[in-house]
Amino acid sequence: MSRDRRRRTFAIAAAAVGAALLLAAGGMVAVTSATEQSPKPALSPHVERATAVIERGDLSLTATLDGSIGFGAAEPVSVKAKGTITWLPAPGSDLGRGATALRVDDRPVPVLIGKTALYRPLTSWGMTGADVSMVAENLMELGYLRRADPKDARTNGAFRTAVRAWQTSLGLERTGDIAPTDVVVLTADSRVAKVTARLGDAATGTPFTASTTTRIVEAAVPAGDAGLVGAGAAAEIELPDGRVLKGTIRDVGTAGEGAQSQVRATVEIADQKAVADLDAGAVVVRVVTKTVTDVLIAPVPALIALAEGGYALQDESGRLHAVTIGLIADGRVEVAGDGITADMTVVTAR
Repeated sequence: MSRDRRRRTFAIAAAAVGAALLLAAGGMVAVTSATEQSPKPALSPHVERATAVIERGDLSLTATLDGSIGFGAAEPVSVKAKGTITWLPAPGSDLGRGATALRVDDRPVPVLIGKTALYRPLTSWGMTGADVSMVAENLMELGYLRRADPKDARTNGAFRTAVRAWQTSLGLERTGDIAPTDVVVLTADSRVAKVTARLGDAATGTPFTASTTTRIVEAAVPAGDAGLVGAGAAAEIELPDGRVLKGTIRDVGTAGEGAQSQVRATVEIADQKAVADLDAGAVVVRVVTKTVTDVLIAPVPALIALAEGGYALQDESGRLHAVTIGLIADGRVEVAGDGITADMTVVTAR
């Protein structure tokens, strides 16, 4: 290549970096011909140069999401007890199996955990059904009923004896009967989010809301990454104090309507102990959206846009090597071309 043509074909630094950023704006860049959408050269014969070494390895594109840590959406807790509220839990209180959800007429209303509501009084002998199984499983977990398959449970002598023992521990009348007005059924261990009732109110209703006891992250997904972040993807969560934890995208969905709609992701935190003292706070979530493996990687500023189209890398001797480019991420670009090898030294703009 002649000196004049070489001078004519260099498009160093600004044109190369600009082209790379334009390509990166699409999120993922498939390996394309170097002649497609090449920028026009920006001649700059006085650019100060440095060198870099071509590497072989993996390159990943990462989406960055702004989020907040918390306990997720709170749901109202339904209470069917009849009477007057005489005690309420404080926000932040845990509602585990057997815990007192509230007191009505100074009687405790305990929590049961199950997927089926208690929808009828269990007062007769020989009753069966999903609600009986739910109560039986709770009595087993609380240690009042011998372990067996809850699906086989019925309101027999052993069942009623277990209910009486449980009632005694709560300071309640030992009837052996249990009704929807006697308990609060939750689908999982929960945490009181907001108390809306006051002492002296009628108990029946939704006196407070509750959320999960597990801390999660809710994050906004940038529009350009909406189709790239999916459930099951691994994530890194940077906490306000700089610590980085591992997480997993649990689900991705749309919140709001019309112009106000936004794609949001829920991220599960693997190490709950690490966030035990953090009830709320802004976090940064990073999710790998694309990875290429075992490829040659060069710094983006090493790219030279050619006047006739395409890109090249310049070796230490001044020779240009045409390249095709692929994924661009974090200032680095996937490259391929004749004469391009790992550990090769190339010229790069400072």
